[in-house]
Amino acid sequence: MKSLKIAIYSGSIPSTTFIENLIKGVALEHEVLLFGKQTVPTKYKSPNIKIYGTPKNKIVNVMITLFRVLTLMILYPKRFAHLWKELKPYSGWHKRRHALSRLVPVILHKPNIFHIQWAKDIKQWVFLKDKFGVKLLLSLRGAHINYSPIADVELANTYKALFPKVDRFHAVSKAIAIEAQKYQADKEKIEVIHSPIAKTTFDAFRVFEKSNTNCFRMVSIGRFHWKKGYSYAIDAVKLLKEQGVQVHYTIIASNAISEDIVFQIHQLGLENEITILEGMPQDVLFKKVQRFDAVILPSLEEGIANVILEAMALGVPVISTDCGGMTEVVIPNKTGWLVPVRDPESIAKAVQELMQMPEIELQRMTLNAHQFVKKNFNAEASIAQFLDMYKRVVG
Repeated sequence: MKSLKIAIYSGSIPSTTFIENLIKGVALEHEVLLFGKQTVPTKYKSPNIKIYGTPKNKIVNVMITLFRVLTLMILYPKRFAHLWKELKPYSGWHKRRHALSRLVPVILHKPNIFHIQWAKDIKQWVFLKDKFGVKLLLSLRGAHINYSPIADVELANTYKALFPKVDRFHAVSKAIAIEAQKYQADKEKIEVIHSPIAKTTFDAFRVFEKSNTNCFRMVSIGRFHWKKGYSYAIDAVKLLKEQGVQVHYTIIASNAISEDIVFQIHQLGLENEITILEGMPQDVLFKKVQRFDAVILPSLEEGIANVILEAMALGVPVISTDCGGMTEVVIPNKTGWLVPVRDPESIAKAVQELMQMPEIELQRMTLNAHQFVKKNFNAEASIAQFLDMYKRVVG
């Protein structure tokens, strides 16, 4: 097969660690075009990786966009005519200018495949298929599928109208693949490719050892948001305290603590049992996580939470709710504890079971979890799956 021009649109350049690894992996065989808002200067060694970002600086953005528009008009006047039509639905000069800065580089360098990382972006890019025959590949991730279309009827209707036009879907879990079918995503066009864990995380694995203290130390990691379910974990701490269990719960979050959580902690009198920490660099975070007795995921909604995969890779016991795709990785009695959503009593019970389990059994479970994640969530396998999917999308 001849080399393909594969465009990856993720909203910002550079993007997540995995997308960065994917870009480098795909560029070994094909040309990779990167589109999106360029937040910082980015360079790649491979000549097959081309960045056509939208500059953050307003003046630079206008100058580069004008140059791209003139180039498009001269080299591809028919493409420019299609672009002009696409701008009509945008009301006002400001919105049209922003749309123009996003759309013109893609039309100018017309790829064979356009890979959209976030489902909500589908509306602005479907014309690439209709007008230019570009193959569309859409990733199905977390909130964009699990609850945004439930809360937004217009978004749900947009999905139902446009998903049938997508050539291939990438789902991060089986659960999200099933959810997307409610919005007319063709089951036969969905491929589950897990978001992988970096090799350095597996290399940091440590055989689990129970702490010598009488206090059970558990941690949750993630931003303060209703879907993270922290209030239920806090209620579980209250239950454990009432049962005479010494427990300390730490939440490590990248954003400011929400008022409802502050009030709940104060109202339940748990100021001494709960600590809130700010986010920290990943290498520091991993070392800190390995000092806890368990990682808790009390979420109401997830795809497959990376924080749990990373804990499993590091060798830390995990307790997770059965939301989203978590049932695909947290297997009771094998890789961790699985509890119902919105159920503090079940969280408290799982904590007590974990505390009472002999160290040798915990070591068996954490080793099983490590090996499971290493087998099913490694970057090399995921990149190979994407390469295969890209090839099949173009026949």
